[in-house]
Amino acid sequence: MGSHAKLLGGLMELKVIKKAGELEAFSVDKIKSGIIKAGGTAKLAGTVALNTAKWAKETAKGGVISTVEIHKKVVNLLAEKNKEIADKFQSFVKRKL
Repeated sequence: MGSHAKLLGGLMELKVIKKAGELEAFSVDKIKSGIIKAGGTAKLAGTVALNTAKWAKETAKGGVISTVEIHKKVVNLLAEKNKEIADKFQSFVKRKL
């Protein structure tokens, strides 16, 4: 099994705890979509989403990670690549929360 397939397999068990307390499955696609809505390219979105997924899998406690932690990580990774997109993503996320 390739490392990409292994990562995705591990993510199937990863849960995200939302602000209101409900749990949902971790979604790379949701991260990609948010980055693209903020003006990022599909390539940037894919790279940041995969790096966030690897980080989330390593960081999650008991297979659970919060949306707040995920958002912070995405903003940090975006800021390394494109500060303007990072700022737009952050303001987009704040409006949703």
